[in-house]
Amino acid sequence: MKRRPQLKVLPIAATILALTLATACGNAGSTKDAAKGSTVPAATASNEPVKVTLWTPMNPNAKAVVKSLNELPMVKEWAKKTNVTFDFQHSSGNTPQDDVQQYGVMVASNNLPDSMLWNWNSVQGGTSKMFKDGTIIKLNDLIEKNAPNLKKIMDANPQIAKQIKADNGDIYAMPHLKVGQYGQYKTFSGMVIRQDWLDELGLKSPETMDEWETVLKAFKEKKGAIPFTLNKSYPMSFADFAGAYGVTGMSTIANASSFYIDNGKVKFGPAQPEFKQYLTTMQKWYKEGLIDPDFASNDSKTMDAKVTSGKAGAFYGFIGGSIGTYTPALQKTDPKAKLSAVQYPVLKKGDEPKFVQASWEYDNIGTVITSANKHAAETVKALDYLYSEEGAMLKNFGIEGQTYTKVDGQPKYTDLILKNPDNLPISQAMAKYFIANYGFSGLDDDRYNDQYYQLPAQKDAVKLYAKYANNAYKVMLPPVVLSTDEAKESAKILNDVSTLLTEQITKIVMGAAKVEDYDKTVEQVKKMNMDRAVEIYQAATDRYNKR
Repeated sequence: MKRRPQLKVLPIAATILALTLATACGNAGSTKDAAKGSTVPAATASNEPVKVTLWTPMNPNAKAVVKSLNELPMVKEWAKKTNVTFDFQHSSGNTPQDDVQQYGVMVASNNLPDSMLWNWNSVQGGTSKMFKDGTIIKLNDLIEKNAPNLKKIMDANPQIAKQIKADNGDIYAMPHLKVGQYGQYKTFSGMVIRQDWLDELGLKSPETMDEWETVLKAFKEKKGAIPFTLNKSYPMSFADFAGAYGVTGMSTIANASSFYIDNGKVKFGPAQPEFKQYLTTMQKWYKEGLIDPDFASNDSKTMDAKVTSGKAGAFYGFIGGSIGTYTPALQKTDPKAKLSAVQYPVLKKGDEPKFVQASWEYDNIGTVITSANKHAAETVKALDYLYSEEGAMLKNFGIEGQTYTKVDGQPKYTDLILKNPDNLPISQAMAKYFIANYGFSGLDDDRYNDQYYQLPAQKDAVKLYAKYANNAYKVMLPPVVLSTDEAKESAKILNDVSTLLTEQITKIVMGAAKVEDYDKTVEQVKKMNMDRAVEIYQAATDRYNKR
């Protein structure tokens, strides 16, 4: 739905292809397993102080308040506990594409840090290819000998071990994990609506597509608002209503988000017959003024302005960054304004949504050890501390007495975080002292969310979005790994297909083309080898299931 004619799709395939070539040139032939011969005790800190460099792009919340993660009190305390000091090196880029380019230059120049933390979906072929190229080492023996906390988690949770391992059983990263008693929240976004408008108009929160249409019409006719707005950057599979028809949508960036699982078979959502039903509804809604007329060009600032000025009635958003940010902004001019979460839509009353935004226990964010690291065992040991109860507390809550205290045995943030004296938002106050609200090796702790989400609407949203999150795992692609050749081939196909669909779907939604014309588009997609891309992801899924 987020389309406009001639919209230029980001050249992800070309960028990643260049990155792949750079990676291949980096450290070919230098693969090694530093675990062999290690005598470092598994349950104690390093005997001698060790300094390890760690490259990672910096989270925007942290970038707003510190120049480097080296400044965080949590990081300094971590060094004291483990006798290992991580010297952080950060990408200077402002976009994911900048990070990809800087990573490529770093690897191609053979100037590797000791370790690197990132979402490794950003690298074509991922960590398996990085190991093959000699950029990183595998961690199986290192974890066995030096990471008792992570090993315990893997032994107790076979599904997590399966996600962490490559198809051949290798482990390449110390993972960011959501697991255990305090790691249950795996969905943080969904549909959001002006609850005060629903109350004023005597309407209930919509569940079905018909109910959504009734609500959006009321917002247009009785509130004079843009009924549903959106940001062009959000993948279609999450930002609108395709899931109600039992299919995924199409992202504006070529990736795997448009694939889903149906009875064990990988399918491409936009090529399914049901997708035409979705397009028919979207075209109708657009013609009736129920969708933002500028849906194809809205950037985040434009969308923010439309919501916070009270011009929009519903949108796709996030519990923290949308409900938590927009509500106080709205209430400055309209004290009665209220936002609430809405479950993903379905066609029939009583049906449960399946295409819900959710994440796996391991989200492909983790720390890899490079072939340049002379202290691999100590590095793994220090990272393993973040999987212990004490280490997870430090990571998610900081230093006791400074950023949190214990109340009835539970960690509670101090006013340094909740009522920051420098008037920092909670997200930035956290980022100034510890690592909780973004991906990092170690365990997440939901108890941080219970305080980060301070508004009643946010607390309700957590429960509502999580209600059907388990359904998502029935249709989501598992965290598969493509071979180098598979990644190159599928990226080229998806980039070309995404460009075509971007233009054609926009034309149909805006009424410049007929829904019936979409059959010809699907035929073109097949001629562009889309079936081959499906085969690639099917093979990767089959390999994953055999792990």
